[in-house]
Amino acid sequence: MATKSTRKPITSSAKGMICLVVLLALTVFAACLSVNGMALDSEGVTVLLPWVPVSSQNWPASLPLSKALGGGTYTDYTFTLDEGATAQDVIKTVKERLNRLSESDATVALNGDMLRVETRNMDATLKNSKLSVVTAKGHFEFADSTGNVILTESDIKTARVSASRLSSTSSTYTVTIEFDVNNEGVKKLQEANPTYLTVNCDGASVSSFASVDGNKITASMGTNDSAYTAATNYAFLMNYGAVKAGLNQNGTGTVAASSATVLKVVLILCAALLVCALVYLVVLGKLTGVSAFLAVLCTVILGMFFVAAVVIPSAVMLNTASLVAILLGILLAIYTAVTRTDAISKQIAEGAAPKSATKVGMKIAAKNVWIAHGAALCLSVIMMIFPFCRNVGYALSAMVVASAIATLAMRAFQLCFTAISNKPALFGKTK
Repeated sequence: MATKSTRKPITSSAKGMICLVVLLALTVFAACLSVNGMALDSEGVTVLLPWVPVSSQNWPASLPLSKALGGGTYTDYTFTLDEGATAQDVIKTVKERLNRLSESDATVALNGDMLRVETRNMDATLKNSKLSVVTAKGHFEFADSTGNVILTESDIKTARVSASRLSSTSSTYTVTIEFDVNNEGVKKLQEANPTYLTVNCDGASVSSFASVDGNKITASMGTNDSAYTAATNYAFLMNYGAVKAGLNQNGTGTVAASSATVLKVVLILCAALLVCALVYLVVLGKLTGVSAFLAVLCTVILGMFFVAAVVIPSAVMLNTASLVAILLGILLAIYTAVTRTDAISKQIAEGAAPKSATKVGMKIAAKNVWIAHGAALCLSVIMMIFPFCRNVGYALSAMVVASAIATLAMRAFQLCFTAISNKPALFGKTK
């Protein structure tokens, strides 16, 4: 005879407590991860760098700061101008190259009789790689089999790199540069009628056997990653113009951050906002305020993760305007938390049970909350279109998306609290 099970079902209060513990554990884990990062093994291979700005020193590690915020370095160059060129021509070309490498914060100017290039703080290898490209002269010569120079960079419209696999099953690929010749260059090619061309850049060989096909010159570069890197650099130099001077590095030094106080002010302001939000929300809604503040905290963690993981690779660095955008994102999250808490508290004051008050209050607040998120997201998308405010658009969109996700977190925390206790006095002021 089967025995009757005496196992008691889990109460809603116990379920709420379990869910709350899980949510809090995830929040604490994410918060610790955001402050300390995470290493893969004892060798210190970093998977995630810390991304929440607990200090101004924590930011440069995971969120590269612009020169104005984080300081930088300068490199001086002596130069010899080409015939007919001016120093301003050189400055314009070097600056344009830096902009194309997403170093829009860099400055290029004369320092006495030398050219000074100031860049943000970055890894030494990365800095040297970028500077070697932007200061290369970029003078190309296309010569026939007898060594006669037929074309130079002025005869080329554009250059592009392509990489194609030898077969669908092969891991080896062939790297080539295709040079599109302009009308004047086509005439020179027709007159010389070469079977192939040798290509040199600043005296170094690019290709010893480049094929000619009408208005296109194709140079094979090799079959490995270094060949692809070299081809990309050569195409970059061709596409963004030659420097009309020979540049030679002379010395380096450090540059102080001109807006370092802005970073500290923003950090202090964010901390003050979070403290004020915590006090106000708890006074206004008690446990409802706690769940609302936890949602704001989730917004900060998620938002900074999106900035570190998505924005920085796209926009390269964080500038002063980006900091303001992050601050606006936090304000949006606080606005959402206050709006929802206020709506729920009003339902509690009118005598509604916590579960009912939560459902009705969030429904009432939904319109204003989503209109605010939609307007902020539209503004960020518009900003992304224009180069001068693209960083701001990326940062703002990251925070808006994080705030939108965190609104769901508030509902989850609130449901846990109402499942644990159904006393209206714990969720707001009652009559």
